[in-house]
Amino acid sequence: MDNKQIKRRFMISAVLYASTILGLGGCTEASFLSPPVCGGVTDQTDLNAPKTIVSKNISSFHAHFFLPGEWSQGRSDRFYTFDIGNDENGVLIASSSEPAISLPADKALLVKLQSIIDAHNLAAINGIHRITAGLPPAYQPCHFKASYASGELLQFTQNSNPEADWAKQTYLAFANWFAEKGVPALLPPQQHFAPVSDFFLKYTDNRRSFTYSPMRVQEKDAISGEQLLLSRAIYDIDAKKSLSREFILFPADYKDSIHAILSAHDLRPFDRQSVLYGLDRPRQETKLSLADLQIHVSFADWHTLYIDTSTDSDIEKLRPLVSELSAYHDSIFDASLY
Repeated sequence: MDNKQIKRRFMISAVLYASTILGLGGCTEASFLSPPVCGGVTDQTDLNAPKTIVSKNISSFHAHFFLPGEWSQGRSDRFYTFDIGNDENGVLIASSSEPAISLPADKALLVKLQSIIDAHNLAAINGIHRITAGLPPAYQPCHFKASYASGELLQFTQNSNPEADWAKQTYLAFANWFAEKGVPALLPPQQHFAPVSDFFLKYTDNRRSFTYSPMRVQEKDAISGEQLLLSRAIYDIDAKKSLSREFILFPADYKDSIHAILSAHDLRPFDRQSVLYGLDRPRQETKLSLADLQIHVSFADWHTLYIDTSTDSDIEKLRPLVSELSAYHDSIFDASLY
């Protein structure tokens, strides 16, 4: 083999190697006729696609998107695919690709998905097919397609947005629907709280505010030399006056008891730090001190759980937890009187 042949073979190998490397970066497959352009944009948008979908009756559905974090048990930072379509027997089936789940679909799921489409005005991007090559995995193409009984079609393809609310809501729609059908595999694992390091509870009942919290008192008010005490305060909201304030020593098992009560409840939907629910728990615009219910917990692993809400639905969901927490605190305060 002469020097020219050796040089030519080396150049071909280098081109193939470079193409392989570029392919790993998310570019399309290498081709000598149409080589990939990392960072290049492919735009096949249908400019005539309608931006309004009249029908509300979804007949089939497909969504493929990326979500960061732990969204299902043992899985994180990955693409999810959901489909609804007829099987070989003509039965409408809802399915998840991984974990693989398939169940007969019902109207409740279809109505929920349509509400997400409407809430995020996805019809406004109908017909878009625009992707950029060579982006990180989280931004690889996502696909959405909803067919309607009317014959209308809503579909788009674009680079994934890991923070897209419509994708999170779509995931939750399927995850919660499957869980209601007895298959909770798409829901993240139940919380396992670290030991409690600090706790605060305030709630309103019959126009009275009840607060249980740690409080440092002056040296003259210390109990058995301890200045950091557990406080119970009751305040009349209408009269704008304090009805009572009491102090006791923390029971030796106080933090363990609080931990046990919290662990018995699913608080993921109220955790602002959760990748699954966090964006759905924005802080209220009103002053937090005016919230009808406040539960603040700090844990030994630096995780915090801050719940501040005046929303009736939130308060109703948290009522069992608040009842347990207040009953526990009242029991230790009342026991101190004897």
